[in-house]
Amino acid sequence: SDVRQIDARVTIDYTDPNMDQSLDYETDSDANVSYPQQAFDGVKTMSYKWLSLDGSCTVDGSYHLAPRADQLDKYQFGWWGHKLSKEDGSFTLSDGIMVSHLPRPVHTLTVVGDSARGEYPVNFIIDLIAEDGTVLYSKQVYDNMEVNWQFTLPSPVLDVTQQSILIYKWSHPGRQAKITEFFTSVQETYYKDDIVSIDLLEEREASQGSLPVGNITSNELQLTLKNENGKFDADNKMSPLNKLLKPNRRIRAWIGVNNEWVPLGVFWSLDWDSSSVEATVTARDKMERLGKSTYQSSQVQENVSLYVLAEQVLQDAELKTDEYSIDPALKDIVIPYAWFNAVSHREVLRQIAEAGLAVVYADRDGIIRIEGFNSGLGLDPLEITDDEYFLPMQHPSQQSQVSNVVIVNTQPLIPQKEQQVYKSNTPINIPANGSTSITAYYNQSPIINASADLDNPPSGVSIVDAMYYGWGAEVKIQNTKSITQSVKLVINGQSLSAQNKERTEARDDTSIIENGDLRYEFPENKLVQTIAQAQHIANTLIESVKDSRRDVSFDWRGNPALLLGDMVRIEGTDYYVIRQEIKWR
Repeated sequence: SDVRQIDARVTIDYTDPNMDQSLDYETDSDANVSYPQQAFDGVKTMSYKWLSLDGSCTVDGSYHLAPRADQLDKYQFGWWGHKLSKEDGSFTLSDGIMVSHLPRPVHTLTVVGDSARGEYPVNFIIDLIAEDGTVLYSKQVYDNMEVNWQFTLPSPVLDVTQQSILIYKWSHPGRQAKITEFFTSVQETYYKDDIVSIDLLEEREASQGSLPVGNITSNELQLTLKNENGKFDADNKMSPLNKLLKPNRRIRAWIGVNNEWVPLGVFWSLDWDSSSVEATVTARDKMERLGKSTYQSSQVQENVSLYVLAEQVLQDAELKTDEYSIDPALKDIVIPYAWFNAVSHREVLRQIAEAGLAVVYADRDGIIRIEGFNSGLGLDPLEITDDEYFLPMQHPSQQSQVSNVVIVNTQPLIPQKEQQVYKSNTPINIPANGSTSITAYYNQSPIINASADLDNPPSGVSIVDAMYYGWGAEVKIQNTKSITQSVKLVINGQSLSAQNKERTEARDDTSIIENGDLRYEFPENKLVQTIAQAQHIANTLIESVKDSRRDVSFDWRGNPALLLGDMVRIEGTDYYVIRQEIKWR
C-alpha cells in the first residue's frame, strides 16, 4: 500500500554484567564444580540436568557431565553449594551467595533454582545492604514452591551495594543448593509509544569500485525516548534507572511490520542527555570498544597467516568464537615476521585488513566481520525502481578515487646480530623475601630471541619469570634474602630491521591515455614483506580503481533488511551499498 505503519523496538541492558566491572561475589561454600559468576549473568534456564554424586542421578542418558570453565559461553550451570540438605530438606548450616555492585536502586527480587532438575530453595532470607553494611531491607521467605521466585518491592530500596541470600531449606533431601540466577539485572524494552526517534548511520566503503585499503568503521545509533515521567532524570532517586545511565550499556534496536522484526544492530551507549520531556543517548557498535582497548601481548611470530593474526587479536579482546567471523581467504596470506606495537585492537585489525585488502565492521547481530576483497561477488542484486525512491537522485563522481598506476613497497624484515637491547638506568630494589616485576621497553623493536639477565646479581637474587614481546618484556625478579637488595636488569636480543626494500607496480595503459597518469602509492605496512604479496596487492587494486567511479545517492522507501555491501540495481546499473541512514519517527 501507499502508506505503511513501521513499528520500532529497543532493548537496553542497564546492568549488563559483561560490562559492569563493579560486580563481585562471595559464597558460603562451593561444590567441586561451581560457577557463581553465572548467578548474575541474566540467564535463568539451566542447560541440562547436570550429573552429581549425591546419589540422586541414574545412568539413563538424561544427565550430562558438568561443563568446563572454558565452556561457560555455551552452557548454564550456576552456583552449586557444597553442603547437602538433611532428610527434611533443611541445612545444618545455611548456605548462600552475596553479590556486590556499585550503589543502585532495587525494585524486584529474583531467585531461580535448577529448572532442569526442578529444584529450588524453600526457606531463605534475602538482604539488601548499604555500602556501610546497614541492612536496608530484608525479605524472609517460607514454604516457597517456585523454581523461578520473584517479588516486587512495595517501594524501591535506594543505594544498595550488596544483595545476599541465605538458604535454610531445599526442595529435596540430600541435595546441594543450586542457584541459576540471583542478581536482579535491569533490562527494559521500549516500543513505538515510548520512542520519539531512531537514527541509524551505517558506513562501510565497499571494496568494489573503491580503494579497499584497511577500511574499518563504527556504526552509530542515536535514540530519543519519552521522559514525561522523569525516569531518565539524573537526579531522580526514585527512578529504577537511577545511577544506571552510564557508558557501555548494551542497546539493541529493531524495526518491522506486524511483529516481523529486522535488527538494526547491537550498540553500546556513549553519552546520555535528558530534558523534561525527552532523553537521548548516542551509541556505537563493538568497533568503538575495540578502539579503546589495548593489544599489548604481541610476540614476534614467523610464517603466520593474516587469519591467525586476526583471530589472536580478537581473542585477546575477549571476544568469543561466535562473536567474530574471518574470511578464510586470509589464511593464504602468510607473513614471514609479524608483530605489533602496544596499540588498540582496532588499529591492529586495521593494519591486518590493509595488508589483506579487507574490510572490518560489525554486522547487525554485533558480530565483527573481516571480509576480503572479493567477498560478496556474485550475489543477486535487489532492484530498486523509480516507484520506490524520491527525486532528485544524485550521481556524484569519485574521480579522486581513480588511479591507473598503483605502487606498492615491501618492508622485508631481516634479523640482525645479537646485541644489548635494554639495560636499567638505575639499580632496581628488590624487597627482602619478596619480588619485583619490571616492564622493560626495548631500545628498538621488534626484537626476537630475547633473553633477560642480571648484571652481577648479589646472592639470593634471581629472575624467576619472564615474558617476551616484540616491543619489550615483563620480568619478575625475586630476592630470597632477609634484606633489600639492588640489581640491574639487562636484556639481549636480535632486532629485525627493514632492509633491501623493493618496489612493484601495476599499470593500466588505456586508463593512462584517457585520464592521464594518476598514481596511487600503497601505504607502508610492515606486514607487506614479500614482492609476491606486494605484486598481488598492486594487481588487485588496479582492477578496482583504473576506471572512473560514479556513486548514486537518493532517498527511498527503504528496506531495513538491506545490508552494507549488498548489491542493488538502479536503472540497469549495479551498485554496492556503502552507506545507509535509517530514520524512524
